[in-house]
Amino acid sequence: METILCSRCIENKEPLSEQPLPGSMGERILEEICSDCWGEWRELVPQLINHYGLNLGNPEHRRELRRVMKEFLNFADDESDNT
Repeated sequence: METILCSRCIENKEPLSEQPLPGSMGERILEEICSDCWGEWRELVPQLINHYGLNLGNPEHRRELRRVMKEFLNFADDESDNT
């Protein structure tokens, strides 16, 4: 079985089976984040949306959720993908 060194949990784990988001951020997640950590993020998203009252139709709210996602995945220092 193929494994990757996850940049979030710093363990060799099973990778995602497909790119979870479009674009360069999705490619980076596929290459660097294990399926366990991505699953943790997916479970956290509804909690964040509800807690902060985010409306994903609002571009500012989407940007904030993307910022938090980068922080969660240890990508916070990466400013190359601001979408």
